Amino acid sequence: MTDQEQQEHIKEYSERHRFWANQALSQLGYSINLFTTLGLALLTYLFKIRENYGEIRIGYNQPIDWTITFYVSSLTFSVTTVILGLISVTSRLYDIRITRHLIWTRKRAMKNSKWFLPEGFIDLTKSSKIGNYIKTLTIKIRWIETEHLKNKDVLKLKFNDLRIQAKLLGELAWGSHKLQLLTIFLSILLYGLT
Repeated sequence: MTDQEQQEHIKEYSERHRFWANQALSQLGYSINLFTTLGLALLTYLFKIRENYGEIRIGYNQPIDWTITFYVSSLTFSVTTVILGLISVTSRLYDIRITRHLIWTRKRAMKNSKWFLPEGFIDLTKSSKIGNYIKTLTIKIRWIETEHLKNKDVLKLKFNDLRIQAKLLGELAWGSHKLQLLTIFLSILLYGLT
């Protein structure tokens, strides 16, 4: 690899870093936050109008009160919408943070040692998105330190672990956001049936 090719790769990694930093502001600022806010607003409204509905009674000999059933279902879906929004926001934030670190690592590995780090397909078939999310929230992330840049095998291993972690967080953010859209739609639909 020539010095010019090395500089081109370093420039490319810098551009990726800027791209992800901008994504942190734009993506989080729009869709996920919008639907989380709508979910909170609907939840607040549903709590505010609670007295318009009768008492909740559950019994074998009692007929089903569909108005109450739809109201409680709408309330449940609204709570789920907010929870999914919080999961989306936090998983996306960690995804962006780890991705930024990975790009920094690529740049440093290229600059210091002219090493290419893996960019290809990541096999996630044996990975749990929820397990990864809980691990990310509860256990300190194992960042790549400067001393890891000296050993290519250790660096690649740690790098791939972080790639998997970031990829799972990104997929969880998108998946939970899609479910968030579904739950807010169902919540509004069920409220309309009351």
